[in-house]
Amino acid sequence: MKKSIILLFSIFMSICFVAAQPQRGKFNPQEFKAKLENFVTKEAGFTQAEAQAFFPIYFEMKGKQRGLQRQIFQLKNHAPANGASDNDYASKIQKIKDLGVEMAQLEVTYYKKMCQAVSPQKVYKAMCAEDKFHRDMLENFGGGGNRNRGDRPRQSKI
Repeated sequence: MKKSIILLFSIFMSICFVAAQPQRGKFNPQEFKAKLENFVTKEAGFTQAEAQAFFPIYFEMKGKQRGLQRQIFQLKNHAPANGASDNDYASKIQKIKDLGVEMAQLEVTYYKKMCQAVSPQKVYKAMCAEDKFHRDMLENFGGGGNRNRGDRPRQSKI
């Protein structure tokens, strides 16, 4: 009888513990994109016309970069077969590095296009805002993130 009560109590406590955990929704790319766009627009000081000129170029670049990043990821996650030679590994490394160079060249091309659409000053501010947005998102991802910042509270701007 005591064992049954203890078992029921532990099951009940487990259910309560699971129910008390904060619910996290699935990642919504459209919501993320909208938050990023709003944040960058405010931080860079874009007018509505500037935002309409900037973001199609920006998101086109990001889409192409994602494709290259996927290729790099696949190359890194599929090692050459057992018994592969150093040349096989060197070839794989070279492909990865070539894709990295291609990504950098793509970025240069698109940043030139962005600077034609809006002022270079605002493109620079948008670059800094994007970094700040991602930093804030990562800090908030784990439920707070003041681990290495001492006791200083940080306000999220997202």
